[in-house]
Amino acid sequence: MVFAALFAALTAAVSPFKIPLGFTPVPITLQTLMVLLSGAMLGPYYGALAMILYILVGALGLPVFAGGGSGIGALLGPSGGYLFSYFIAAFVVGKMLEKKNLTSFIKYLSFIVVIALIAIVFIDSTLNIGIMKLWDSSSKSYLPMISMLSSMQRSIIIILSITILIALLFLVFYLKKKKIDDIALAMFAGTLVIYILGSIQGKIVTDLPWSAIFVGWVLPFIIGDTIKLLIAAYIAKSADIEKYMR
Repeated sequence: MVFAALFAALTAAVSPFKIPLGFTPVPITLQTLMVLLSGAMLGPYYGALAMILYILVGALGLPVFAGGGSGIGALLGPSGGYLFSYFIAAFVVGKMLEKKNLTSFIKYLSFIVVIALIAIVFIDSTLNIGIMKLWDSSSKSYLPMISMLSSMQRSIIIILSITILIALLFLVFYLKKKKIDDIALAMFAGTLVIYILGSIQGKIVTDLPWSAIFVGWVLPFIIGDTIKLLIAAYIAKSADIEKYMR
């Protein structure tokens, strides 16, 4: 219980860090780092409890959400789905690490999905299919994002997509060598839970098309979340918290 309260407090402590993005109401934050750590270090139940405590404190009015936000309004807003996902993500991470006999397919499924998301960006950027869309104020309609970019910007996105795909593939072998692949893959699953629930509430509140939700609620955060995930995996691997949990 003490550690659950501590992780709730740590999640609140990193909440002032917030980088707003102009094209989406979802900012870049550090809370997901603590969400993944709570599940990996406290296990599924106490990890989830830590996030429930964090959400309850914020709902009661203390400014512990991103950028000092609080209240029911923040939970019911366009980015509130991320907050609701925290305790579920922590539970998923802890449960996956608890179940050591998971098949390779299940362990790698979330990682494969993240790669697929990057692949969608690459395919859409090269073939101009129109999967990713943004609101165009001049035409007052949703247009393919690629059509709104210059040839230079489009080339940068293609190169960046290829680079990320290659880096993620090499990442699997590196994590396995460092013996933190199980932790990292469990955290990929937790991150995917955060994306799914955050996107669903974003869709419900804003009524934007799924293509715009993908661009605003998922795509901008994949690189940063992967970096936070790796940091969390190293901390969880290095910290021997189990002796205090007995």
